[in-house]
Amino acid sequence: MNGELRCSTMVSYLELFLEFLKIGFIMFGGGYGGIGIYYRVLVEEKKWISEEEFLSIIGIAESTPGPIAINAATWVGYVLKGIPGSILATLGIVLPCYIVILGIVMSLRPYMDHWIAKAVFRGINAAVLAIILYALIRLANSTLVKSGVVDFVATSMFIIFAILMLTLKLHPIVVIGSAALISLLIKLIGF
Repeated sequence: MNGELRCSTMVSYLELFLEFLKIGFIMFGGGYGGIGIYYRVLVEEKKWISEEEFLSIIGIAESTPGPIAINAATWVGYVLKGIPGSILATLGIVLPCYIVILGIVMSLRPYMDHWIAKAVFRGINAAVLAIILYALIRLANSTLVKSGVVDFVATSMFIIFAILMLTLKLHPIVVIGSAALISLLIKLIGF
């Protein structure tokens, strides 16, 4: 991504807003649950951004302050339609959350311990895990394998940082910063 606006004629402001509004209403499980949905809609269905751009956007969205889903929506909106696009995409992704949370707080909170609510959320949580796994497999394929060849550096870093996160409970920003620095150093030494 070189910062220039792309696809500006490909998507209207209304379509951009409505697509993120739709994503916002179906995105359960927080931002990480949304990664699979973002990938499916933005890369596979709409083809608004490439897989490489998607990976960059997720990396940036994860390593900047704020929720990953909102950061990613803001970035995609900007890439597609500039500042007005970033505002519309961000509003589109945030508005459903606001409406749903407000509705839950106002009406459903007293019933959240009911067996029906627990059963519904058990199913939703399982589906969110499946969505995250889908995104992980798709992203791992494009990150860890280049032109049919396993990227040894990326794969090694993935395994090492996954183990470190699981065992040492490292904060994601420490992992991202360390991985970026190590990758840069490896590239500087010519590997």
